Amino acid sequence: MSEADDTPETLTYDGGFKAVVARMQAREKPLSFSKGEALPGIGLDFAPLKAALVQELDPKDIPRAKDQSGNTRKSLELNAEFIGQPELCKLHGLLIAHLRKSGQPAQSMALFTRMWDEEAEFLFRHLDPRWLVSAITTFGDHGTTEVQRRVGTSMSVLFAAMKLYESERLYSGFAPDKEFKLKRLVNSKLPLNMDRYALVSGGLDVNMLARLWLDAEQDCTIAPLAHRLLDLLNADPGTVFRRFATLRGRKMRQRSAKDDATEKADAEPEPAPPARAKDHSWATVSTIKAEAAKIAPFIAHHLGLGAAHLHIFLDAPLPAADLAALAHPKVTLTTCDVEYWQASGKPRMEKHQQRQAFNATRAYRAAQSDWLAHIDCDEFLYPQTTVPDTLNAAPLSAEALIMPPAEEIAQSSEDAVLLFRRTYFDAGCDKSVLDALYPTFGAYLRSGFISHTVGKTMARTGLSDVRFGVHLLKRGGVEVKNAKRVQSLNVLHRHAPDWPGFERHLAFRLSQGSYRDRGQSRLGLGEIIDILIEDHGTAGPKKLFDEVCAARPDVIETLEKHRMLIRTTLKTSLREYANV
Repeated sequence: MSEADDTPETLTYDGGFKAVVARMQAREKPLSFSKGEALPGIGLDFAPLKAALVQELDPKDIPRAKDQSGNTRKSLELNAEFIGQPELCKLHGLLIAHLRKSGQPAQSMALFTRMWDEEAEFLFRHLDPRWLVSAITTFGDHGTTEVQRRVGTSMSVLFAAMKLYESERLYSGFAPDKEFKLKRLVNSKLPLNMDRYALVSGGLDVNMLARLWLDAEQDCTIAPLAHRLLDLLNADPGTVFRRFATLRGRKMRQRSAKDDATEKADAEPEPAPPARAKDHSWATVSTIKAEAAKIAPFIAHHLGLGAAHLHIFLDAPLPAADLAALAHPKVTLTTCDVEYWQASGKPRMEKHQQRQAFNATRAYRAAQSDWLAHIDCDEFLYPQTTVPDTLNAAPLSAEALIMPPAEEIAQSSEDAVLLFRRTYFDAGCDKSVLDALYPTFGAYLRSGFISHTVGKTMARTGLSDVRFGVHLLKRGGVEVKNAKRVQSLNVLHRHAPDWPGFERHLAFRLSQGSYRDRGQSRLGLGEIIDILIEDHGTAGPKKLFDEVCAARPDVIETLEKHRMLIRTTLKTSLREYANV
């Protein structure tokens, strides 16, 4: 049925969408300016506006209402709202006000975009989340790239719909963080004859939010803003997403119950979550095949960060003297020999990835710490502040934290300061930066890395029915739903610190390791190396290494410019921590 066939009584909006559009356009009349009044130019220096605070105006300095331009009225409104806040926040609001209208000064969007390019972190610290929503909406209306407009519009629709349905829900008598009862479900079709969301198996929420996250990664201007809003959404207990997550858990418990205990639990208030410890303890688990000289720096580094314990499974035995040298009260060294596998009740798995996952899961089930990280001997945790800071800030609903990797850049000489690169998407940059960094191979490498980009997992202990994979925590063979990727805790990966090391491990990685053919449709790293060997012999892989792994000045400059570079030192002596 078309709108023309409807009678006025059947429409939510009288007059149909011609009237709806007219009402919207009536609200978009441009803001006027008084004589001599104008917005700042595109080259405005932001520093003074960051330092100066908005002050309360003296009434005698406020023009009479009839003499006020539209710009003046809006500026006065914003002045009252932002008293005590940086002047830059007020200007940000004024730019949004102009950009919501059908006409605005020519420099408005350029100045707004430059503000988010240069001052995103400052704005995050000082703006209320509702202003962040207004900012993303502005990108949807006036973004300078197709990605900005697409992501901005999509997220604007998401937040507008949330505002509508959450406002209507307040009339239910339920607080935003209180879910409805399962037993009150009404079996009815949704508007437009849609089926209702499948509580246990539905993927609508995940698919929608994941696409927004990934779309935003394609533009380095909008990515930080979009990701910040999605992170805030994920952490907020008063959303439909959190309420569905709670209901999903209840439904799954009901399905597995053998009596009516879960029905009783649903009728009673849920117990309050356990009090969070002031500082969460953490440990690591690793399956390692290396000499003691390689293991000692790994132990030293993580004891220095405050690990409660290190569980190390030795995939190949070490001499007694080496075991004695590595001994420490906070380190458990387990030799995975024939006796070990016989005692485990499992035959020794053929693939080292399987042995890693098996050992990590065993350690998880016996862990005494609050969290357990599954990492390799060439991986070093790198917190922005401290590891407990990240763990203490984790949402109570988070079952695991995904720690993004940073891959080492090979330097030509021994340097105390090591260099690592982050992925473009963890840094919030456009993928096109890879073409500038690696003109020959960038298009073929996932995120510009030759090693993994998934990251490694720090898992909350005490969870039931979970197992460690090499990278992720899994339940029923799939990643746990409540895993959160954090940017405050990286894994520094010394995958190819020099050419001899890369060359030495190449055959194993091609046949059994991370470069092996996994049947993917895209051209994999192993296939690229095979082609290079076929075309250039043993010198072929060196071409890849020199372009992608070596520390060239232009690459370092570009990585630093795009916030993709980490400079750091790593501890190398176990003796420093003999008394830890």
